[in-house]
Amino acid sequence: MSATAQAQERLFALREAIAKIEGRPPADGLAPVAGGAGDEADPGSCGPVIHEDQGLESLLPEGFPTGSMIEARGLQLRDAGAVSGFGLGLCLVGRSSRPAKRILWIGERLVAREAGLPHAAGLADYGFQPGELLYAMPRRLEDALWLADAALTSGGFSAVMLEVNGNPRGFGLTESRRLSLKARSTGGFLLLVRQGGEEEASSASLRLRIEPAPAAARFLPDGSMLGGSIGNPVFRLVPEKIRLGGPRELILEWNKDDRQFYPAAPLHAGTSPAHRPTHPVALVPPPFDRSAGAPALGTVVAFDRAS
Repeated sequence: MSATAQAQERLFALREAIAKIEGRPPADGLAPVAGGAGDEADPGSCGPVIHEDQGLESLLPEGFPTGSMIEARGLQLRDAGAVSGFGLGLCLVGRSSRPAKRILWIGERLVAREAGLPHAAGLADYGFQPGELLYAMPRRLEDALWLADAALTSGGFSAVMLEVNGNPRGFGLTESRRLSLKARSTGGFLLLVRQGGEEEASSASLRLRIEPAPAAARFLPDGSMLGGSIGNPVFRLVPEKIRLGGPRELILEWNKDDRQFYPAAPLHAGTSPAHRPTHPVALVPPPFDRSAGAPALGTVVAFDRAS
């Protein structure tokens, strides 16, 4: 039995190394055998072990990347707020290494028309300080690409966030590779935000699909937890392209005070389903100063038939 377990462990390690070389997460069913060193998996489980305390460092094990390009993608344009919010948070996390420099957000006109423009009060509530963010909205995609290239060349920004709508014809693998090489040569950081686009080939070192997630559970004064309440923004991250092995998905919560992403608590962790009575009553008592029910809408009038 021990020889079989060791053979399976070696096979898993070999397949995991191949997945890292190919730049993809380990496939389903490649979990190590339970009972090994540091193994906390259920013996009956057949999928990869995903710990609930995994954070953004599981996707960026070498720290915040400099001289690289990351892509954040949203499935639909209605999720533009979540994708942009995660992108801004990621740029703020990277700004800690270069606090003297600002963040440049190159917006897209159609996305701004559908999702709205950045709001100063909302940015402040998200954790931004005055003067930390510059927003530009070129008229053409060619101008946006030129501005991103010039911003990386200048070295005056801690992060450049380039927003594109869908899969435009003027932005393909060639333009993506050109910007990736520019970020590498200048040591800058470029975040490509693709709103409502399909998955396509790019030179990004890491591509994530971003989806909004329910607010994390909150502790009540009696010690219980309230799930689904109003709280910090929560994002669901699904890695689509990753050079180092990582989790299949992450649920992260943005903390505006620390300006960091933290693992979000499960929605109903430690709580039982809400009790619903068999015969529920009205939440609002009936009025005591007037009769219950709405008055009749007019009177019934009988007309003679014309023929």
